[in-house]
Amino acid sequence: MDNIYIPMLLAFFFIIAILLLRPRQAIIMKKSRIGITGCSILYTDQKEEKANKKENVVYGKILYSPKYNIQGKPDYVFKKWSGQLIPMELKSGSISDNEMMPHAGDLMQLAAYFLIIEDVYGVRPKQGRLVYKNKMFIIRNTKHIRRQVEATIDDMRRMLESEQGVCEPSFVKCRYCMCRGTVCQYCK
Repeated sequence: MDNIYIPMLLAFFFIIAILLLRPRQAIIMKKSRIGITGCSILYTDQKEEKANKKENVVYGKILYSPKYNIQGKPDYVFKKWSGQLIPMELKSGSISDNEMMPHAGDLMQLAAYFLIIEDVYGVRPKQGRLVYKNKMFIIRNTKHIRRQVEATIDDMRRMLESEQGVCEPSFVKCRYCMCRGTVCQYCK
């Protein structure tokens, strides 16, 4: 009898070990509702009419990070009762059902908002949301994403200084690029 339970116990511990030791995902998808419970709006890029303005909400101001020398206007920044800040970026486009990741440029935009919000408000967001017409992605503010956006900012600054950029065209990188079919010499 005792020998029957040993394989089940080992399997249970094996599954627990896999769940605890697996790399933490930066993205969780397909939430059914956009709202964030237990939060209030701290910031919105919308300009509200004076009659509709809520107290303690910043409207339409450009947020500037002196530390990174970048600026931006997230669509919303929510504040949880615990003090945690959650940026939300609304996108007008859709993501196809077979795409498992948001567009790279949108991801970098939200990651830049992580840096800006941390510098402006003094609170490091744990996560943010990218909301497309048909899907929502919860993006965790991981070290990997932070390094990636910092490297992208550095690359952009080098390109501005040297007036030369390095292009690695590919279908995956170029299909949603705003320069595709316009100024890009690779995708005309």
